Amino acid sequence: MKLKIVLAAALALVVVGCASQKSETKKGRDVSSLISYTGDAIKINEAIKFDTGSADIDHESHDLLEAIAVIIKSTGDIAKVTIEGHTDSTGDADFNKSLSQQRADSVKNYLVSKGVPAEKLEAVGFGQENPVDSNETDEGRQHNRRVEFKVTH
Repeated sequence: MKLKIVLAAALALVVVGCASQKSETKKGRDVSSLISYTGDAIKINEAIKFDTGSADIDHESHDLLEAIAVIIKSTGDIAKVTIEGHTDSTGDADFNKSLSQQRADSVKNYLVSKGVPAEKLEAVGFGQENPVDSNETDEGRQHNRRVEFKVTH
């Protein structure tokens, strides 16, 4: 119960804080329905968006990452968060592995820029190694292109 209250308060701060800033992102939207902290992971219900073939984080994902930063900073029992980058199987496997590492690194750097201590974060790129869906369909490939946040206590 206490964790839910802390999480709700943290997300409220992000929404209020974002509403007062001008930016190209979707500031002011309520991201609390998009994020949950389960104890062993920070789950997101919206993909972190990147420019195609790039590790540049799309501005639309900044508020989501800011909310994740607030959760990490405000939850005292989080020792480490592993940021896992994943791709679909389209293209060269070595390129996908490198791209997923670069994207995980970009997310880590963004979180550090928002005040998360670098020593609490680890970035790992898995490429196409751990699909969660079929790579035979557009929808499946979309599910496989993701960033996950695993928590260690």
